[in-house]
Amino acid sequence: MKPEYNKTESLEYSKTERVHLTEEKETLLITLYAKALDNRSEKPVLSDEKADEMVKGIDYDFEKLIPPEDLNSANLVVIRAKQIDTWIEEFLKIYPHAIVLNLGCGLDTRVSRINPSEDVSWFDVDYPEVINLRKRFYSNQERYQMVQSALTELDWLEQIPDNKPVMVVAEGVLEYLTEDEVKTLLNRLTDHFSHGQIIFDVMNSFAIKSGQKSLKKTTGAEHKWAVDDIQKVDVLNSKLKRISSLSIMGSKYKHNLPLKYRLIYGIMHLIPNFRNMIRLLRYNF
Repeated sequence: MKPEYNKTESLEYSKTERVHLTEEKETLLITLYAKALDNRSEKPVLSDEKADEMVKGIDYDFEKLIPPEDLNSANLVVIRAKQIDTWIEEFLKIYPHAIVLNLGCGLDTRVSRINPSEDVSWFDVDYPEVINLRKRFYSNQERYQMVQSALTELDWLEQIPDNKPVMVVAEGVLEYLTEDEVKTLLNRLTDHFSHGQIIFDVMNSFAIKSGQKSLKKTTGAEHKWAVDDIQKVDVLNSKLKRISSLSIMGSKYKHNLPLKYRLIYGIMHLIPNFRNMIRLLRYNF
């Protein structure tokens, strides 16, 4: 029987949780709300009921992040999440006793969506104030642990065992670090673990410039790492061997979206600046 990762008392919302987060920490609410909106749609991509429940339990003006008339950002979030879920599930079929390390987890509900077997050890990592909020909805268990730390701190990785294959996920995270910080993090990960995979997304300069005013206005956050040439990512760590590079605009999961958005993303995929706005990279090591 698979373990249950949800904190049972979180399903009974007698009170809502008031949120006080800033800058990149506040952006976790964008991805959470996107998944809730997807769950309310006619043909959900993720069907993430847990995310929808969590939104209802948080006192926050979510519509300032994703206005009802503009679902572009929400669509891209759920397509990205669905593709990562698929890659993780593929990895766990090959390595059923693996470790999953979810970096900058925010209020991500991936552990609930995938619901891995008790043979998988899952670690969600984020800032202490984020984990404190997360503990309202999840609780630490033998096979599921939340780790409180900034990714750039030096000692948090020592809490993670290194005796199994690892799937490392950094979704919507590395853009907030500098290139040097990303390089340091990647090298620390491949030094700590003997083998596994790493998945993360990158944004090009066009995407960052296009969204910087809106991001700054709503959350105060700032994207720092732009990637226009993926080959420059490939050389950040000699142990990493790229096996996938996928434009979100070209994902097969966009076919679940309404016709309007399927057409928009299909056209955008034909134009290099738009096609390369957000790309998902997967590496073996």
